Amino acid sequence: MKIVHCVFSFGIGGAETMLIDILNEQSKTETVSLVIVNHVYLDFLLEQINPAVRIFKLRRQKGSYSPFPVLKLNWLLYQLNPDVIHVHSSALLRIIALRAGRGLFLTVHALHIPLEHAGRGTQLIAISEAVKADIQQRTGRMAMTIPNGIPMDKIEKRTRRASFVGKNMRIVQVSRLDVEKKGQDILIKAVALLKERGIENIEVDFIGEGRSEPRLRQLVQEYCVGNQINFLGLCDRQYIYSHLKEYDLMCHPARYEGFGLTVAEGIAAMLPVLVSDEGGPYEIIKYGELGYAFRMEDVTDCANQIEYIYNNYDKAMERAGSAYTYVAEQFSVRRMVADYIKAYQNP
Repeated sequence: MKIVHCVFSFGIGGAETMLIDILNEQSKTETVSLVIVNHVYLDFLLEQINPAVRIFKLRRQKGSYSPFPVLKLNWLLYQLNPDVIHVHSSALLRIIALRAGRGLFLTVHALHIPLEHAGRGTQLIAISEAVKADIQQRTGRMAMTIPNGIPMDKIEKRTRRASFVGKNMRIVQVSRLDVEKKGQDILIKAVALLKERGIENIEVDFIGEGRSEPRLRQLVQEYCVGNQINFLGLCDRQYIYSHLKEYDLMCHPARYEGFGLTVAEGIAAMLPVLVSDEGGPYEIIKYGELGYAFRMEDVTDCANQIEYIYNNYDKAMERAGSAYTYVAEQFSVRRMVADYIKAYQNP
């Protein structure tokens, strides 16, 4: 089967991380190509893709109204003559004229994605039941759900810790620094509240970069928790996979999130996880059965849950073990890619 994946850009994000895994796994059995429309891509990410995958860079300037990149894209698709065109940005659908033999597929990677350009001939794929419900509520259309997968074998596992006496409880949050979506401000305020309660041996590492970093750094100073909060900046996946095991808790306080790939990765490292009680991350922990959740936007409840985990860490690790088994069964890359192939074969 000839499969062409199309994206506007290829930068840091959960969708790109997932796509690297899809490309590498699909290329073992299929003929796979990647088309990047805009001149926005990171070479170190492209280097992680199997050389068997053909990569085409159209180098369109972002925001350009020139018709030539559009013509170039469609001519390339015509030449490749794929069985499947798999698009990872709904806006691309307004400039793709060709329809592949087995169909045109769009993976919806987040909540609230506009779908006005997704015609009835486009097969919609949601990365979680939360995204599927969002699509149906907004458009009345049905989507199939194919959850994201993670490479479990590449993530190093942590060992059990009995207590935090004389040690810091180390919390990690991995995502773009974007408070409107990812909610890092909630975690900072929760740490400050715990400090008021006398629990000061808590340390948080934010891994990622983004437009909210200055705002978050200012918040850290306002709440006097500068000695507890660290901004590590952008780290590649290899670094993250080898260092997650050094933490005691993953907290993902997102205000909205379609899936939450880093939550599954934290579970794969055998970390207890704490998420807000809506969206994809809450779905990953089976709505609180396999992890911990706090009420959306509620700083006090977030602090309460961290304190509970702090005081009952043995129980938290037992839950982490059950979560690991579940994630290994439900969110593997192999399972994800097999589901995509089935979707292509039965559009």
